[in-house]
Amino acid sequence: MNKSSKISFLVILLLFFSCRKDFERPNWDVDLLAPLVKTSLTLDNLLPDSVLVTNPDTSLKIVYQTSLFDIDMDSIFRIPDTNITEIFSFPISTFPSPGDAFYSTDKETTLGVSNGVQLNLASIESGRIELEIWSEIKEKVIITYTIPIATKNGDTLILQELIPAGTTSQAGYFTTSVDISGYELDLTGISKTKVNTFVTRAVGRLDTLAAGPVVVQAGEKITISNKLIDVVPSYVRGYFGNQQYHFGPETTDFNAFSRILAGTLDLNQVDVNLSFENGIGVDAQITLNQLAATNTKNASTISLTHPIIGNSLNINRALQTFSVPEVNYTYLNTLISTSNSNIDQLIEIFPNQLLFDINLHINPFGNLSGNNDFVFKNHPLKANLNVEFPLSIIANNLTLVDTIDIDLDKESSSGQILNGDLVLFADNGFPFNAAISLQLFDAFNQPLSTISSPSIIEAAPLNSNLRVTSKQASMLRFSLTNSTINDLYNAKKIAVKVSFTTIGQPQFVKIYEGYNLDLKIVGDFTYNVNLK
Repeated sequence: MNKSSKISFLVILLLFFSCRKDFERPNWDVDLLAPLVKTSLTLDNLLPDSVLVTNPDTSLKIVYQTSLFDIDMDSIFRIPDTNITEIFSFPISTFPSPGDAFYSTDKETTLGVSNGVQLNLASIESGRIELEIWSEIKEKVIITYTIPIATKNGDTLILQELIPAGTTSQAGYFTTSVDISGYELDLTGISKTKVNTFVTRAVGRLDTLAAGPVVVQAGEKITISNKLIDVVPSYVRGYFGNQQYHFGPETTDFNAFSRILAGTLDLNQVDVNLSFENGIGVDAQITLNQLAATNTKNASTISLTHPIIGNSLNINRALQTFSVPEVNYTYLNTLISTSNSNIDQLIEIFPNQLLFDINLHINPFGNLSGNNDFVFKNHPLKANLNVEFPLSIIANNLTLVDTIDIDLDKESSSGQILNGDLVLFADNGFPFNAAISLQLFDAFNQPLSTISSPSIIEAAPLNSNLRVTSKQASMLRFSLTNSTINDLYNAKKIAVKVSFTTIGQPQFVKIYEGYNLDLKIVGDFTYNVNLK
């Protein structure tokens, strides 16, 4: 929280001389109090407001959620771009009449679905077919190209195209692009017993408007190229295999304590819920190999000790509803608390990263679904870490900083500071004692000097329920040297560093909404005043 406050020294000098026209003294020294900066520190300076939650009794708690991993459709498989080519070469010369069919064939192509996944059904969200046809026949031909496995609103995908006549030097050519979004693909093949099988059917006949029979020479060809491009399903069904995934060691950011600079914290209670949400129609087995908290600022790491570490957890498959919503999720939750682990020690180092190592095994017991595994694009299997703890704490030098703008006019013609002190007036609404230091920074954010006081800000008084009843006023004096006065003139920012320590240790004290620390810094200066 930054506030701007520029020094303004208002010296009103009223001199009444009834009998004299000239001043005897061109300058003199005066003592004055000059307000410099004013700020108020709240828990928003200590913790991001996004993690603070108010309880019904107005006490505060931290609630923080971070994602560890998610498995979605792309993680399980992909349908690659596939080129399906059919070449029909006439074995002997023939003489078809207008409208005669001279070519009919069904073709099965196995799609190279990744990870050994066996699909029997796919609903397509997006994708296209690029169709190209070449004909060496010396008359126009009609090609009916059917994909019998593709249906949309009950209609089969059928293309009927008129292909130009070929010449002695060049085949007739036709191309088109077909959007297959919204189509459902039955991938069980012609026999309805296969998997990953794409079926096409092509029928060629002579143009009905041809002038008469046409001579088709032996060896003349019709070539059909069907390219499946960028096929993305919205839903698939089949058997997804016995796949294993390994996540980690990986780190994820943990920003709950990003504003705390130093100090230690003892928490009364910490509850962490490690939750797994399964929106995929597969059974899964999850093993948490490691969970650790890391503070990269001081290179400290603490690993979790809990019975979950190294032991497999089973989570059941999601259920398809054939309604809205499409899926009933299954859930697995593991509570990690101060009573069954050392989770409080992980939080108390103020981590900025969480390290985890997890194994995930889908279908660990085989094809129990009978090829009825399923996944929707927007329903993953995911793991979340939900951290919650009340702000019932013991603090020791818990340090935060607030930076405030300042600008003293060093070139002022009215005078200069000769000596003096900075005086800090504090109204403390926290149940903490607070040590204060002030650090001056120039316009380039380079530190100039640090000013400290041997005194502390007294903690606010508590009632029998350990709740603040009123603010506690304190006054701290910071002595200035000639060097720090010069730095004060050159400073553009003052960083107010506050280190909180709980009174009444080792008693845990709750923090309530509305607690704050009001600070006002004034200059108690001897000032040399110049009059012109």
